[in-house]
Amino acid sequence: MPPFLPVPRSALPPLAWRGRLRRPTGLAAAALGLCAAAMAEDGTTTTTLDTVVVKGQGLSEGRHQPFSVTRFDAALLRERQVSQAQQLFREVPGMTVRGLGYDGVADSMTLRGFSGGGHGGDIGFVIDGIPLNEASSHADGYADLNVIVPLELAGMDVFKGPVSALYGNFNRAGVVALRSRQGGDYRELDARVGSYGVVDVQGAYGGRAGGLTLNGAAQAYRSGGYRPDTGSERATLSGRAALDLGPDTRLAVAARAHRAESTTASVVTQAQFDRRDGFFDKDPRVQNDGADKDFATLRTDLAHQLAPGLRLLAFAYGTDQNFTRYFTRPTNASTWQQRAEDYRRRVRGFGLNLNGEQAVGGRRLRWVAGAESYEERTRFRYADGLIGRAVGPNTLTAGVAGGTGTLDRLLRTDTDALFGQAEWALAETFRPTLALRHDRIAGGCERLGPETRTGASAQCAAMQAFAVTTPKLGLRSTWVPGVLEARGSVAEGFALPGDAAKFTAGLAVEPTVFRQHEIGLRLTPAPGLLADVAVFRIDSRDEVALTDAATLTYANVGRTRREGVEAELRWSPADAFELRAVLAHNRSKVIESLATTPWLVGSELTGVARRMATLTATVRPAEAWSLSATARSVGRMAITQPSATAAPVYDGGYDTVDLMLAWEPAAAGGRRLRGTLQVANLTDRRYATSSGVTAGLRTYNPAPPRTVMVGASLDF
Repeated sequence: MPPFLPVPRSALPPLAWRGRLRRPTGLAAAALGLCAAAMAEDGTTTTTLDTVVVKGQGLSEGRHQPFSVTRFDAALLRERQVSQAQQLFREVPGMTVRGLGYDGVADSMTLRGFSGGGHGGDIGFVIDGIPLNEASSHADGYADLNVIVPLELAGMDVFKGPVSALYGNFNRAGVVALRSRQGGDYRELDARVGSYGVVDVQGAYGGRAGGLTLNGAAQAYRSGGYRPDTGSERATLSGRAALDLGPDTRLAVAARAHRAESTTASVVTQAQFDRRDGFFDKDPRVQNDGADKDFATLRTDLAHQLAPGLRLLAFAYGTDQNFTRYFTRPTNASTWQQRAEDYRRRVRGFGLNLNGEQAVGGRRLRWVAGAESYEERTRFRYADGLIGRAVGPNTLTAGVAGGTGTLDRLLRTDTDALFGQAEWALAETFRPTLALRHDRIAGGCERLGPETRTGASAQCAAMQAFAVTTPKLGLRSTWVPGVLEARGSVAEGFALPGDAAKFTAGLAVEPTVFRQHEIGLRLTPAPGLLADVAVFRIDSRDEVALTDAATLTYANVGRTRREGVEAELRWSPADAFELRAVLAHNRSKVIESLATTPWLVGSELTGVARRMATLTATVRPAEAWSLSATARSVGRMAITQPSATAAPVYDGGYDTVDLMLAWEPAAAGGRRLRGTLQVANLTDRRYATSSGVTAGLRTYNPAPPRTVMVGASLDF
């Protein structure tokens, strides 16, 4: 897929000296080749190295944290037979995926009253402590989980709200911390085929070879698409090799390579959405849309045991990424235009931290303290009014009928941070956690070619240096051992102004601050019975608003409130039956706005469903057989805010039912075999998980119809 403008794919100025690493693509291929070669061996050795924890995720287990965390382990990830890790987010209370239907493009995810996770920067995503969020790619904080192979994961933790000091920007709604498998002896293969030409094959390896502990994973995925002119292909390889340099020192190198290409039919209008026979049709005004992505990372970890209970950890990290997207959408009531976004992204980072565990006052104290630095450079090119992905007569003159012209610029973001977090088990009824993080973020913008966009969204200047300190305080208390635990926390997070503001010359604003209060209870009154309930409130202050478009003046004006109740319930009276429910009720609103927009006060924030519920029932009628039914309900949400002349627009939500039948006979010779039959959207409901108003028109992203998949899992 050629770029839409004649600029070579390597056209990106080099990074500064402080973060420079070698381009990772070649080294990634070498590391992955080593893992692939090892997979061909018998690998009967069962030696397992301890996990190399680079950012202190092992400080405490999620179930012992003083804030809400939902955990998924490798066994559950595999049991669900998912092709994307995000497919499990519906099992997180208060979390949902607003699928956009654009293969190769990250979906939008909702958590704790924020609706811009994944496709925006409301949720942090990290793999082994390294951020996947992109500082200036499509939206501040964009993160694509397609680069992760589900089978490579040892687990996934969803932290609710800005509660962890290990992560800074993009964690205001929470953090999804993915943990790769490190060590172990396994050979696994998962394969699925199904409706619309879907083929998903994943493999994973763990073992020893030549003194190295190796882990590798691969995924190949292809879909013909459930709409005309849609389809996608992606392939991902990941690998890790660890070597003991001595009894107290361990070196590990990890690499990842990802390639994806897709086509899409874009959005549909209200008229098409209302027609059952034409629901999935491609609007004739949509052009040849799609996306193209190359992604590669290389990382080195070094761990050294300084003394009993004291470990030094360090990492260096590099990413090279190319991403191009073409998207047709309405620009007024009668005209649709194709736009293109092209990103050439390079990231270099490094970090150092100490992990400790000592007895202080006769009680265990666990802590982590560290520093990290990331340098990100993105060449961003944007053009509107394209004709079949090519420059048209109106492209360089800002397009027509609402087009926004062209951009060609280098965006720089430099982040330096210090953090510390400690938990002290003073007593069963008093286990406090105290954390503090300080971030300094600076950068700038440089025009590299002709630009025709004007106004507030076209500014390009040095970024104001932002410095922000965010404290976190929590308490865990066991009231009845093994039966009742309570938790409470207060934590702050932050958000920088968007690119439209932060690269404006003379900007003088503070970051927006989000403060979360949470209280939770976890009750396990009997074997097979669990109830976990949390109540939260997140208040923002110093929202950044454009107060004068003529002079490009911004100010910290505005406040919001997000509050809700989340619950997880499990009941398993016998091995043959299990019932699980995750429930949430949200309220989100504006509580302060500009004096010129008083109608916004009291209005709902967009994209946040008032209620969400997932109910899963599993029965095991006979040995080796199980049947699960999952009902999902997402309630009404606002998709626009009111204006001086118009009321807000709402989406009514949706309900779906999925089934999974699994057959797993007793393992023979240690080789596990499991077969599955999955039916998604059993009732073939026509619905959309994401909708909006574009140029005054109501638009929808159609969700998949009934889909049938047959799969098999095999351990060698």
